[in-house]
Amino acid sequence: MIDDFSLDKNFWRRFTKAKWNRKPTVIRAPFRSPIVTSADVFRAVVSASRRLREPTDDFSFRLKKGRLVLDKDLDRWVPRAEDGSIKSYVSRIGRRRAGRQFSIFVSDFQLELGWAFFSRLQQFLKGLYEIEGVPSGRAEVDLFMGNYRRTHSSVHRDSADVFCFVVDGRKHIRAWPADAISSSSPVTGPSQYMRFLGQSIWLEGNPGDIIYWPSSYWHVAESGGWFGSSLSLGLYYGSDLVQALAPGLEAGSREIFGNKKPIASLPFSNRRVPASLVSVAERVGRESGTVTRALMCFWMQRITGYGFERIPRVRGHVLLRAGKSVRANGSSLILSRKIGNHLVIAANGQSIVVPCHRNVENLIGTLNYRRACPIADLLTARRRGRQRSTRTVREVLKFLLNARALEYA
Repeated sequence: MIDDFSLDKNFWRRFTKAKWNRKPTVIRAPFRSPIVTSADVFRAVVSASRRLREPTDDFSFRLKKGRLVLDKDLDRWVPRAEDGSIKSYVSRIGRRRAGRQFSIFVSDFQLELGWAFFSRLQQFLKGLYEIEGVPSGRAEVDLFMGNYRRTHSSVHRDSADVFCFVVDGRKHIRAWPADAISSSSPVTGPSQYMRFLGQSIWLEGNPGDIIYWPSSYWHVAESGGWFGSSLSLGLYYGSDLVQALAPGLEAGSREIFGNKKPIASLPFSNRRVPASLVSVAERVGRESGTVTRALMCFWMQRITGYGFERIPRVRGHVLLRAGKSVRANGSSLILSRKIGNHLVIAANGQSIVVPCHRNVENLIGTLNYRRACPIADLLTARRRGRQRSTRTVREVLKFLLNARALEYA
């Protein structure tokens, strides 16, 4: 039996009513098997260490007292394939560190965990998103690994609601409501917080548990110095619409104007509108459909990508097998939107723009019924323009298969 990582509607109704944006909680082992294993994390962190070949802030290794290790021999400290497992790595690093605490942090860790993990996240998030919507900012998964006694940044707040998936060891989070701690910074709290312990909430998770805390809560991770690893799924709901759409606007402007250099100056005393500005305005007017398509592609990619900006690599080139049947992946949304004479289609954070034809619109409607459909039937056009629309249908089917929105039945 295939493991199911979704939680039913009743759970999410209760959760959003009692906990969401209100107070932290621990969801005790909600799945029959863990959403990610220690072996999965080991393979992924070995792969992620390749990021260290270039200067980066999305992979860090710290020793006691938060000292960031930047030496050229850093690969000796991070997990290597020859370690074979997390347990063996911890044993090796224990001999090298001579009792010192260490921590590893990797952002956007969903990239290395791959498609199997990402599809499980989709199952988990689908019920929440049906109630709360997709975050306007972004979603990301970060790895926290080590034997540190507390988070090196001490008490802090994130701008994200967090679901923390415990993988190895015990995870302890101490959290405070927003008004329990006063600080001159909205994100950084006191490094010494003993006087606030009486107002804190103590959260403890074991492997397979999920710890949740809202973005408004101060928090710090604590441990007795034992090794542990966890994944933090951050959902950033705080962005306004203009900020969220900025990348789409930028993509649209690049498509219209290319990568032209910025204008050096604007006239100060001359009341005449610069000819270059008139040219830009006229071109935007003529090409407004391009900007609209770019914005729609961005919005649809973000929705179908479950809020993630960076998504694990999808399939390579997949052959379209006319003798087979396909069905839509139950966790993957397939969205379409008509804009002028074009149809924007998106799935799993990717999009394609094709000529609009009734046969293509019918195709998307048929696939979204989630039943198995013979490819030969999907390629059969029932309206005029059969040859042209059949080519487009074929192109769309290939796109959806490569994006993993379709699977062979």
